[in-house]
Amino acid sequence: MSREGAPNSQSKREPAAGTPIWVWVVYVFGILAAAIFAFSLLFTLGAVLLSDDVEATYDISTPAIVLWGGLILAAVVTWDVRRRQR
Repeated sequence: MSREGAPNSQSKREPAAGTPIWVWVVYVFGILAAAIFAFSLLFTLGAVLLSDDVEATYDISTPAIVLWGGLILAAVVTWDVRRRQR
């Protein structure tokens, strides 16, 4: 007996919508902040370690650390929350 013509007893669910744009914006800003933070750290570390003849100094900006850290934290929290929702 063929069941090709039989109606489907399961209701079809609507396909899930894509990722909202605000999530992509948070991810992009988080990745950008992480890249700026990492390159700044590597640049400063390179200057301190490779300057044998001249004393290298650096100044840490608290607002910059708070800004970049906040953006990184927002991206990580968004990623974690969305991963747990699946």
